[in-house]
Amino acid sequence: MYRRLLLPAVAVAACLLIGLAAGEHWINPFTAGKGLESTILWELRFPRLLTAFAVGGLLALAGAWFQVLLGNPLAEPYVLGVAGSASAGAISGLMLMPDSAWVMSAGAFAGAWIGIVAVMFFAHLGANRMLLAGVVLAAFWSAVLALLLALLPEQGLFRAFSWMMGDLSRTDIPNSLLLAAWGMALACGLILARALDTLLLGERHAEALGVDVKVLRQRLLLLASAVTALAVTAAGTIGFVGLVIPHLMRLLFGSLHRLVLPASAIGGGLLLVLADAAARTIIAPAELPVGILTAIIGVPLFLYLLVRRG
Repeated sequence: MYRRLLLPAVAVAACLLIGLAAGEHWINPFTAGKGLESTILWELRFPRLLTAFAVGGLLALAGAWFQVLLGNPLAEPYVLGVAGSASAGAISGLMLMPDSAWVMSAGAFAGAWIGIVAVMFFAHLGANRMLLAGVVLAAFWSAVLALLLALLPEQGLFRAFSWMMGDLSRTDIPNSLLLAAWGMALACGLILARALDTLLLGERHAEALGVDVKVLRQRLLLLASAVTALAVTAAGTIGFVGLVIPHLMRLLFGSLHRLVLPASAIGGGLLLVLADAAARTIIAPAELPVGILTAIIGVPLFLYLLVRRG
């Protein structure tokens, strides 16, 4: 038992150390003194590492829930148009008050929930039609976003595009709040784990075993949507984490959610930590948007998983 846990624990520790050490100047956390290196490590990189870990874990959990909710392995937090509506809300806030980061974050959170409420209106039609409605709404929000960007003053375009491609450098949400949300989301997922396993057998089997499928779907939708809204507000639109990580964890640990959900929460966090470390390092001293790195990592990995499972 302990030997089986040793390798994952070493991998987690190694990823966190890389996330802490990487940057324009690589710094060894074990030999850093009390001067500038210590300030960079513990006041700049460490809070950002915690934010990346929490956001990645939240996105992976939301992806796992959406895939069960919609019965579709290609579902992820942004497939229902939540990212588009959040982006439209963020850009609206940027237009109203260009110098206020809090207004932009508040706009993103409000926009995400507007998109969620719009999708929930179609929830009673079933998973397939709700998924189709989400795809259509995503196209609508993309059109709204394009209109807002066309109207946005030129000085705000760089900030808008940076946020839309994922930005962990300017989050206004405390990492303590994000970590608390990560823990609460994982706890809620573990409470629902047995019901989620039953739902995988089909709605009729789940109902025969005493699961209220309608209530379970409502709880999943609200929980996954709230987690997605918080993650998008904190770091902008970061794709593929919620799509790839649940697939990878099911391949490694099987389909039981009491294993898949904790593994996804940790694996998603580590993926975003590593992607953020690479984003800070590849073209240093400049910085790549982390969403570009998750796409570059996520697309080939997901295609590999499709071939492997096939």
